[in-house]
Amino acid sequence: MHHKSHYRPSLFATLKEVLCGKAVSRTLTNLFWRQTSPVWGNILDIGSGGGRASHYRFLPLVPGARVQTLDASPKSGAHFVLDITKEPVPLADGSQNFVFLFNVLEHLKEHEFVLTEIHRLLGSGGKLIGTIPFLINVHRDPEDYVRLTDTALHDLFTSHGFSVERIEPIGRGPFLAAYEQFDMLMWSPLHLLFLPIIWGLDGLLSLVRPKRDFAGQFPLAYNFVVEKRV
Repeated sequence: MHHKSHYRPSLFATLKEVLCGKAVSRTLTNLFWRQTSPVWGNILDIGSGGGRASHYRFLPLVPGARVQTLDASPKSGAHFVLDITKEPVPLADGSQNFVFLFNVLEHLKEHEFVLTEIHRLLGSGGKLIGTIPFLINVHRDPEDYVRLTDTALHDLFTSHGFSVERIEPIGRGPFLAAYEQFDMLMWSPLHLLFLPIIWGLDGLLSLVRPKRDFAGQFPLAYNFVVEKRV
């Protein structure tokens, strides 16, 4: 299913975020949302606790958008506390314009119920947007089950009644993919020294082999935008 990636984050914007303590992969996934269409209306955010997740600083939320949150932990402060893999959300059919699913799919052993429930909640033309990691460390919260390629994501979404607008690989190439593995061990200011070098090496690879899509071949994550089919 692979299509050449078009997302090109800047080194300056990335450095600005990672110096504040954010992982490179999380920074790149967040920066992506700055250049997407406005998010409006009724929104259900699944798995981000009480709505304090970092993606809110980057999403183009329209003033007046009504965000409700859902999480499995009673300590999260979310509007709805339930297990999305088997419990329905107490909201009406077709009541949501957007559903957020950021860094959740990898923690779910089963995806059938949650995607069916999201499809029910979205109105006609409503969108599911989110992120799933790929070439990053195992992070149990409480468990970490899967990594899915863009082809697997496409098939998963289309088989549950969604049309795919975009599945974007997030990354630059093999050097940044390797660098990500050391990210959690690194003192943040050291990114000023090392990240420009890594950034440049992946850029050089792209110049030498311009027909290769290194971001698509070595994705740190995938961001997705899918729409409920009428």
